[in-house]
Amino acid sequence: MVRPCLPSLLTVYGMRKVLFIAYDFPPGIGIGGGLRSANFAHYLPEFSWQPTVVALDGGQKKAADVIRLSSPTPWHSPYEMTSYGWAYALHRYLRNCSDDFDLVYVSCPPFPQALAAATFTRRRQLPLVVDFRDAWSLDPYQEGSRFKRMLYRYLFPSMERHLMPQTDLLILNTPSALQTYQELYPLQADKMAWLPNGYDKRAFPDEMPQPSRDEFVLLHAGRFGIGGRSPVNILTGITLARQAGCDARLVILGNQPDAVQTQIDAAGLDDAIELRGQVEYPRAVAEMCAASVLVLVQAPSQMTVQAVAGKTFDYLRAGRPILAIGPAGDNMDLIHQHAGRYEHPADEPEAIARAIVRLCKEWARGEHVKHQVDPALSERFERRALTAGLSAHFDRLLSLGTP
Repeated sequence: MVRPCLPSLLTVYGMRKVLFIAYDFPPGIGIGGGLRSANFAHYLPEFSWQPTVVALDGGQKKAADVIRLSSPTPWHSPYEMTSYGWAYALHRYLRNCSDDFDLVYVSCPPFPQALAAATFTRRRQLPLVVDFRDAWSLDPYQEGSRFKRMLYRYLFPSMERHLMPQTDLLILNTPSALQTYQELYPLQADKMAWLPNGYDKRAFPDEMPQPSRDEFVLLHAGRFGIGGRSPVNILTGITLARQAGCDARLVILGNQPDAVQTQIDAAGLDDAIELRGQVEYPRAVAEMCAASVLVLVQAPSQMTVQAVAGKTFDYLRAGRPILAIGPAGDNMDLIHQHAGRYEHPADEPEAIARAIVRLCKEWARGEHVKHQVDPALSERFERRALTAGLSAHFDRLLSLGTP
């Protein structure tokens, strides 16, 4: 039996209410996307919007102000399978929901829950805001089996076309995604907006930890083996840099596939690479601030949509030098514009090694001891400022009247 829809326990008189649908929501199983949702939900009440959060029940500790729905497909099943089951559970939940809301917001991916939300908003005559944290049919990294690639080619475009006319605002989080979706759906182009990811100032201490002067530490935050990211070239680059006299050590945060350890063993770098597994966001930020150099690896894409790694904003706020390995595009543009010191070598072991050696020599001379943070970051990419932008979109939709 589906339980009736419960009002948020934090609802304050005079607040407008938003049904906030987020499959991944801390302490959920999807860290990166969940941070965007968690920060929006945290700051929205400051702008007179009270969210009622509905999220996946992935076995995590319950919170009074988050409604957790189980999926008929277990949460540890493949991501795509679980999301369709959860969309069905959400549809059943919304069908019995009697609460009053002013607007519905859906965070994607995954994407099927947006269709369930569209059915609900159409029935209740509510504005629908869909936030594409990543592109759907235009995903630049369409990995997986032949079956999954067929879904990207045939099913996903059809589902996306069905969703677009029912959406009052589509949010894209990179400039290239906004431009490409506006070109793909010109009739809905004026209902699209750019709202990037960012960093949470609460996670950054007022007194930044000083990087070690005893060892040269590279740090990579995030998982290899997805999004086309491979550690092979950076591992070979470290080997060549060590042969050139740079005693570099690489720390990798995040749960990694078994293949990464195999590649480390094959490179003979067991003494130079440390896999630390998944850590809480505040600890990851502290380690970023204390690293000698931050490593960002991005795979090339055949699509016009260019992804921007969520950690890019944290890297920039940490103010450490960045070793950025990847193609030109939105992600690298951010680094070029806002990093105090960066290297952008070609994705080739020799070029990576030369960049590491240059950074290592600067570190040995005592350079880059201070954190270099662009003041413009706080105005453009701090999570509270981004939430102000989101709430302004909500206010505008309500001012337009019933869709």
